[in-house]
Amino acid sequence: MSRKFLVAMAVAVFAFSGAVFAAVENIKVSGDINAEYANRDIALGGAGNSIAAVEGVTGPFLGHDNEHDGFLSQIRLRFDADLTEGVSAVLQLISEREWGEGQDDDIDVNLAYVELKEFFYEPLTMVIGKQNLRYGNALIVGNPDTNQGGVAYNPTGLPAYMTDISLNKSFDAARAVLDYAPWTVDLVFAQVDEGTTSDRRDDEILLGFNVAYDWSSYNGVSELYLFSGDITPQSANVDAFEENVHVVGARTQLDLNDNLTLGLEGAYQFGQRRRGAGDLETIRAWAFQFGSEYRFLNDYNAKIGLGYTLLTGDESKSIESWEGWDPMWEDQTPGELINVLAENTDMHILAINGSMMPREDLTLGLVYCHASRDKKDLDGVYSPVLGPASGYTYAVSTNNQDFGDEIDVYAVYDYTEDVQIKLSTAYFLPGKYFRAGNNNPAHSTRVGINVDF
Repeated sequence: MSRKFLVAMAVAVFAFSGAVFAAVENIKVSGDINAEYANRDIALGGAGNSIAAVEGVTGPFLGHDNEHDGFLSQIRLRFDADLTEGVSAVLQLISEREWGEGQDDDIDVNLAYVELKEFFYEPLTMVIGKQNLRYGNALIVGNPDTNQGGVAYNPTGLPAYMTDISLNKSFDAARAVLDYAPWTVDLVFAQVDEGTTSDRRDDEILLGFNVAYDWSSYNGVSELYLFSGDITPQSANVDAFEENVHVVGARTQLDLNDNLTLGLEGAYQFGQRRRGAGDLETIRAWAFQFGSEYRFLNDYNAKIGLGYTLLTGDESKSIESWEGWDPMWEDQTPGELINVLAENTDMHILAINGSMMPREDLTLGLVYCHASRDKKDLDGVYSPVLGPASGYTYAVSTNNQDFGDEIDVYAVYDYTEDVQIKLSTAYFLPGKYFRAGNNNPAHSTRVGINVDF
């Protein structure tokens, strides 16, 4: 979509609101600008773009330069309009690009939806159009391309090595929200991607519901959900009308006291999929997450968190069942580089994080992650499907599941209440899962400024 068209659209919004001001209570304009410099190396010491031999395994290992860097911009401009009673509309434009790239077609529509409150029924609210969908900790639904950084459905002008930081996470969806406080029921339909055939057999569809209960004490919430997908971002077949994945799960989070927060989530996947061009297989996969945070309630606002995630994998021992977890439309980041290198499946991840404010305008933080595969890899090569590492092939062990360790360190300086300056660095040390030739450390460094208005 061209810049001229979208600018004209924004002007038209203001012109229209002036012409029918009696029907418009107010229009609020807000937005944010993020500009940063990023440097990354996720090659793990790859052997170049020719067929290389690494401990007896051959493959096209890493046809990329090892290190990438550049200046990036992410800009969002949002219009919130209150129309007649109970009716509101939201339009948000977004531009994400590397400096010096994409001057004409680098603006997209991120949000464009209408909200109808008390729609024929007092507890019912309808939200229709391009909108954000996120439930719980976004283990299942949060990003149409997953947080690993695919850009199939929400295009971004960011360079390939940084697509995982995209802010464009909206779904084309219709959502019915039933408010029976303290109960809330969400019914969701989203067409994530329109396929190439004339029928719906290769369309990517999200369908499901989420029931949440807000506790009257402990600042707690409990959720029960069921989501289904006809084709997901990880589906291998573009004509996968016989494939489907369903997930049922539950989540609870509560504050035991002013210091301690605990959370648990568990989910089971079922359905059917194809292993390549083979027969349909029955899906039987599990996910489990535990999270906690302890706040010291001192002058430094210090806190520490501990989390654990299990996502089952598949060892291909049976041709009739598949036990590998499908990430569906997840939006989680255990560690910046593990998020890029590891698909959100077949993993055990232990995460420890902490932060403190040595002064009122400065936050210092640290994240440590240890990751290991749930099952052994029998292929000897690993190629991520989505994200910055999707063009890479790594030589891996068939008998060791130690994926690696990561340390992220960051500092955020509040220049004013509207302006933040942030420096972050991430370092990933590959475990014994990666073979010689593909076991060098990966790193990422980012420094930038963010302005909210």
